[in-house]
Amino acid sequence: MQTTCEPKTEKNERELNRRKKIIFAGVAFLLLIILAVGGWLYVDSLAYKLCRVEAGVLVTPSDFLKNRDEAAFFTEDSQPFSITEPGRYRVKVKSGWFTHSCILVIQDTIAPAGQAVPIYLELGESCEPEDFVENISDATAVNIAYEKEPDFARAGRQTVRVVLTDRGGNRTIVESELLVSPVAGDLTVEAGLAFPSVESFLLEDVEGGFVTRVADLDYHKVGDYAVVIRVDGEDYTSMLHVRDTVPPLAEVHDIEGFAVLPRPVEDFVTRVEDATVVTMAFREEPDLSFAGTQQVEIVFTDEGGNETVKTAKLTLVEDVEPPVIQGAKNLQIYIGDGVSYRKNVTVEDNCPEGLQLTVDTDSVNLQKEGVYPVIYTAVDAAGNSASVTVQLTVIAREHTIEEVNALADAVLASIITPEMSDWDKALAIYNYIRRNVGYINHSEKGDWVRAAYEGLARRQGDCYVYACTAKALLTRAGIKNMDIAKIPTKREHYWNLVDVGDGWYHFDTTPRTDHTVFFMWTDAQLMEYSSIHYRSHNYDPTAYPEIN
Repeated sequence: MQTTCEPKTEKNERELNRRKKIIFAGVAFLLLIILAVGGWLYVDSLAYKLCRVEAGVLVTPSDFLKNRDEAAFFTEDSQPFSITEPGRYRVKVKSGWFTHSCILVIQDTIAPAGQAVPIYLELGESCEPEDFVENISDATAVNIAYEKEPDFARAGRQTVRVVLTDRGGNRTIVESELLVSPVAGDLTVEAGLAFPSVESFLLEDVEGGFVTRVADLDYHKVGDYAVVIRVDGEDYTSMLHVRDTVPPLAEVHDIEGFAVLPRPVEDFVTRVEDATVVTMAFREEPDLSFAGTQQVEIVFTDEGGNETVKTAKLTLVEDVEPPVIQGAKNLQIYIGDGVSYRKNVTVEDNCPEGLQLTVDTDSVNLQKEGVYPVIYTAVDAAGNSASVTVQLTVIAREHTIEEVNALADAVLASIITPEMSDWDKALAIYNYIRRNVGYINHSEKGDWVRAAYEGLARRQGDCYVYACTAKALLTRAGIKNMDIAKIPTKREHYWNLVDVGDGWYHFDTTPRTDHTVFFMWTDAQLMEYSSIHYRSHNYDPTAYPEIN
């Protein structure tokens, strides 16, 4: 057998190459391991493996990265989590080429907060623990429970403790107050009925009393009234609701009259009854120009809004009859005197409502002698009119006012002193006339200046002279006065009204057989005298409204 042997050097070289390959492969493998471990360590160093946050804090993928990456996101295979739910969650964060596996721990270490709410209940009512707390704040869901459930069947005040527990097990106790009322919170009554007794407000058999002065409440008027009732030393408030649910009771009647005249709704109403104030109005305004019969609807509405509707008939006829003027007659005065054009002038008409009388004196000159027309015109509501023209004659005086003033001033100088009051001056004038003017049963009427001259110069005259003499002296003494006259009968009578600062009083200087002194008499005194002395001073009070 023949054996071929290689040279020793070649064999050694081949062994050396094999060993080199083995060593190279080992080194390469080791380098790969080192690179893999280094790469893993590098990637692992880019993110936080564990993030721990307080519940309620917003968590983003970038929060897990040591270098923030706003483009990072949670992968779909991340475990879902809620920042309001404490727990441990596995999440994966994708950032660039790398995906990081991380742990998110959401914890709740802050106890919840809330504000106490006092509760007011009536006996028989109850409530939940959450009713005692408001403005609850916590990052997680909060459970609300009584520490000890209150006694809703016991009237009075109680302290209530409510426990707030969040998902982290943190607890807060809120202390509030419960007032259980034995008094009804609301009571409704019908307007106009008697005020309810205190027992009407109570929910159980207890003793109570009104704190509110119920006598001051207008419970006949619709409204809401607070009523305070005291039970066992505790004050409770109830709302009394006064309601009007009953419509008004009303009665109307038909009306007949002339067209054109205003017809207020009240004219149709004969009776209205209701517990509250009632307003009334036409459904539609009647046609006042229509001659004939029409129906009108009247709506009665009370404070509660209840309505009653009544129907009446309105029959109107046309007014074609003119008014009649009576008492207008020719007049005569002296230059400078005033004129009462309407004195004793009356107007009659078949429809006196809306009747108007005008007196046209535009042509009259009271400061110049002459005869002047005075036109009286009466017009009724329908426009029918009538006119009467009389003559006013203005004549010159026999005596001038200057003469009378001089005589009056001379008398006053002898009977009046500067320190006298107006009352004392009036009394001095009254006494002077009664003592110095004699009575005669006739004088010429119509010229007060002439009559005053007769009394001051000749010192005699009838009641007209006495009144005019007093007028002259009172006026010159600066005392406010006016003329007054009896309603004409078989005899006339004149006297004065005087005001010394406290109203008008009667001042009659004409002597009488019973020697009565008519100085500063009230209207009641004069009327009492007149009624038993043949109506001696009977006058028209509407012409002198200022008299006491």
